[in-house]
Amino acid sequence: MAQLTLEQIHGVLLGILKQIDEFCTSHSLRYSIAGGTLLGALRHKGFIPWDDDADVVMPRPDYETFVKLFNKEAPKQFRLLTQSTDKDHYYVNVYSKLEDTTTNSVEYGLRGIAKFGLNVDIFPIDGTSDDPLLQRKQLKKVLHYKRRIVLCQRPFSRLLLPHGGPPLAMIQAHCRPLKYWVEQCDRTIREYDFESSNYAGALCGLYITKEIFPRTLFEEYERYPFEDTMLAGFKDAETYLTSLYGDWRTPPPIAERLGKHKLNVNSLED
Repeated sequence: MAQLTLEQIHGVLLGILKQIDEFCTSHSLRYSIAGGTLLGALRHKGFIPWDDDADVVMPRPDYETFVKLFNKEAPKQFRLLTQSTDKDHYYVNVYSKLEDTTTNSVEYGLRGIAKFGLNVDIFPIDGTSDDPLLQRKQLKKVLHYKRRIVLCQRPFSRLLLPHGGPPLAMIQAHCRPLKYWVEQCDRTIREYDFESSNYAGALCGLYITKEIFPRTLFEEYERYPFEDTMLAGFKDAETYLTSLYGDWRTPPPIAERLGKHKLNVNSLED
């Protein structure tokens, strides 16, 4: 199997993003490239040169339709990973991944129980309360359940190893089945309906309260140049990127220009 360079990784991720765009366009679904992918579109007109992943968000109604239809209609090269504990397609989380099945991707430092190709994360956008205090309470619960999902998938024997995980949290996580933590997290994320809420965000995302905005931000989109194509993004990308990154127009120092995931990606094709 040939190991992919960062440039080739960008090529595979771009193919996945194009597939998302094509599918969403054909089904009139709202989506936006997100996080560093949207930042890359505005600052570099493509991938951040040293980045090694891509993210997409969708309002909950569009996300549910995407999940329901994608694997039934899309080319077999692409597979949407949702909840599955099948040993060959193991994936457990409250958001989805769209993988390219012609590749195999291993992230340094992970145990390798997940067997899937290079992929793009797809996060649902859900409603939340108008009250900042209730927003923080909801997000605190989501973070608590997300951590338990991770710890529940670690062997309990890791407690005996240095840096094996917080002992009390590990014990608590293993006192319940994994399904319980996933259901609790999913229920908390969906607590407020997207369409009837004044505020919304990718509640299971990385940036916690920084990802909460007036719902109107998630209802207006435009097309941005991205490598050799055009992809959808929030019309008010300025507000979104400033909340997440502050001065997003200024690249970080050279020493900090590193990929987040330390991937080892191989092609499964000859």
